[in-house]
Amino acid sequence: MNIPNNGLPWDCIGLPGINGDNSSSGNAELCQWPLKLRLVSSVAPYFHKGQLLLAADCSAFTYKRFHNWVFKDRPVVIGCPYLDGGEFASKINEIIKINDIESVTVIQMDAPCCGTFSNTVMTAIRKSGKDIPLKLTTIFTEGETDF
Repeated sequence: MNIPNNGLPWDCIGLPGINGDNSSSGNAELCQWPLKLRLVSSVAPYFHKGQLLLAADCSAFTYKRFHNWVFKDRPVVIGCPYLDGGEFASKINEIIKINDIESVTVIQMDAPCCGTFSNTVMTAIRKSGKDIPLKLTTIFTEGETDF
């Protein structure tokens, strides 16, 4: 995938990942950029000793309190097993294998397109041979969660 560099301040696709400091911004809790699975570097510094959150692309738009609940002090990666295809599993495998991740939280939707999300992450953890705690949360299309 070839994405043009438009010279925009948030265009950091070529960088391994940047840590954000939002202490002076409004209500943002985002601690890194980029978020999209296909754009994050597998060796981004924020993964080291991180508590990784893997969230379905649609989840933030469905759950009203998503921003306050999930972003605080942890790297967030968003993706879609349906739209990202085989790259989805490959990238998750790589991130978990390469990094010293302390825990993984998966936030998936109850939609059919999220059907393989949690299995993909569980398989990646198992293949890595690491003992990484995993928390699974489902957000329902009505905006409720199972936690």
